[in-house]
Amino acid sequence: MRLPFAKATTMDLSHLDASRLLFGFTAAYHFLFVPVTIGLMALIAVFEGWALFTGRPALRIAARFLAWPFLLHFACGVLTGYPLRHQIELHWSGYAAVVQQVVGTVFAFEGAVAPWLFALVAMFALGWHLKPVWHWLVSTALAVVLIVQSGAILMINAWMQLPVGATFDGHRARVDHLWDLAGNPLLIPKVLHTVGGAWVLGGFLGVSISAWFLLRQRHVDIAGPSLRAAAAFTLAALLLTGIAGHWSGERLATHQPAKFAAIEALWESDPDGNPLLLFALPDQAARRNRFEVGLPGVLDWVAHAEPGELRGLRSLADETGRTLRQALDDAPASRLGPTTLFGSSCCATRPGEAEIDHVARQALPPVATVFWSFRVMLLAWGAMVCLVAAVLWRPPGPRLLTACVWAVPLPWVAIEAGWLVCEAGRQPWTITGVLATRASLGHVSAAEVGSHLLLALVTGALLLAVHVALNLAHVRRGLRPAPARSCGTRQNAPRPSLQHLSRTP
Repeated sequence: MRLPFAKATTMDLSHLDASRLLFGFTAAYHFLFVPVTIGLMALIAVFEGWALFTGRPALRIAARFLAWPFLLHFACGVLTGYPLRHQIELHWSGYAAVVQQVVGTVFAFEGAVAPWLFALVAMFALGWHLKPVWHWLVSTALAVVLIVQSGAILMINAWMQLPVGATFDGHRARVDHLWDLAGNPLLIPKVLHTVGGAWVLGGFLGVSISAWFLLRQRHVDIAGPSLRAAAAFTLAALLLTGIAGHWSGERLATHQPAKFAAIEALWESDPDGNPLLLFALPDQAARRNRFEVGLPGVLDWVAHAEPGELRGLRSLADETGRTLRQALDDAPASRLGPTTLFGSSCCATRPGEAEIDHVARQALPPVATVFWSFRVMLLAWGAMVCLVAAVLWRPPGPRLLTACVWAVPLPWVAIEAGWLVCEAGRQPWTITGVLATRASLGHVSAAEVGSHLLLALVTGALLLAVHVALNLAHVRRGLRPAPARSCGTRQNAPRPSLQHLSRTP
């Protein structure tokens, strides 16, 4: 028999799912461009500094070649960022009303940084006639400002994951200063992991472009050094990302146990030690794994947890039920807190026990999505480590170069999968424990949301087509040699061949 509240829930979900799909697509699409700008600018700054240090122009020429992809991705990142703010105000007005002051504080800081950012971008784009050392300083400053700006935005995300540093007046969240958000225990590993992932993307893009030139025996004297330098940069970024990711996982086990349990498909904690699952088929309805393959007892060791410390999803759902009952007894009409899991209209009458149990069971992340997204991210990370390590280990042959070219989507796959783990793992909360996603919606109809999604898909496809075409045309056009005097080098330096790349400094 259908429960009395089930029909209303189904009707709400059509609107909720449409809004989430629209925002998820827009955010993921925006994230195709932003990490590239952070990663490419860091790589360009490293290339320019390396050229200055060694006194050889090859990497400066490669850096100038990468300037055009950076500018294209920067422009697309700016263009695709504005729809996100518009959607928050229109489609998620319930959320916007709660976080207006918190988000406004961060956006005010971002607005103060923006003039410096755009000024540095203009100087970077137009200042290649400057002395190499001055342009390198501009590139380095721009790379730092991009990290600062992204760190400010990540403050909001970390706060949504773990809302500390703010006060709630019953209807809204408030912070006295931006630094109130900086003490979030999730923030530093999140920034390191996100920025490291962006550096991986920029570095691997440099590896793939250099490999493409080498396969075609074009610009070998430039592509050889840039391939190895980009591979070294990428490997360092991959190691940083792995360390920061492990650090984030330890923090999740403490501060976001439901997300951690979903990542590991951990339904019931074993006091004798939990397995680290390599493969599983999570069944959310039955609250178990239909099939699993794992390493016994390894999960506790990886998470640095004592036996029995990690909590399973069944236990967490039961705790949510107890929390809901307590919240309904203490503040049944509260607009914030656990009762928002019932929706924005809660609670004219106290929900029945069956409804409370149902909502508590639904208050878990989509386990299969989170579990497999995390493993896709790990597989992509491992594949990139193997490729760049192989490039650095020995002279790259045609097969390895071909693999580097065709593997160019891997960093995007890893980043988008990691983003899905982060955001889907927080569900069903917009602000963990404070505001549920169902209570964050605006008053736009599902049909209107659908039309906005269709418009976003068409516009995004057109923009992506133009963007890819311009980048491919730039790569096919090739490098423009810089004057040899720019780095004080010898003009008659020998031209290395593909077989001698390993000896190219």
